[in-house]
Amino acid sequence: MRLKRVGRFGTTGALVAAALGASIVFTPSSASASSDWYCYGTQVKRCATVWWDETADTYRARAKITDVDGGGSYQVKVTDVKLQNFSNTANGWAWVTVRSAKDYDGWHDTADLAATVTVDPCDWPNPTFRPVATFSWKGASSGEKTWSPDTSWGHNCD
Repeated sequence: MRLKRVGRFGTTGALVAAALGASIVFTPSSASASSDWYCYGTQVKRCATVWWDETADTYRARAKITDVDGGGSYQVKVTDVKLQNFSNTANGWAWVTVRSAKDYDGWHDTADLAATVTVDPCDWPNPTFRPVATFSWKGASSGEKTWSPDTSWGHNCD
């Protein structure tokens, strides 16, 4: 595994992200492609993560939506998945979209999954990322929500 050291700007950005209330999850060193899904919802479960491929040393945003067994029998879709980087912009520190996937493949009976293309997290001055996606469901009641977990993922770069 190739570890990269975080530079001064990366460390500062990660600390700023933590100060803003986002907890940072540093990627594990034991898996070839791994990340924890962060989910919410009861009848329709909406989940997102920053997926780390250790072999390629890359990140991607992934999102999934599932009609939960015993729920309201919903059709589901996930669209507009974004991988965002916590960057120092002209207006201060902010989340900036660096990759996106529209994923307009329609409605699904039980589950839908979408992902962005990958990035090398160490190509960014601050290797801190988060996923954002739009989740939709229709059935007994309909809904749509754009959501990101209150967690960001950081990478140790050298």
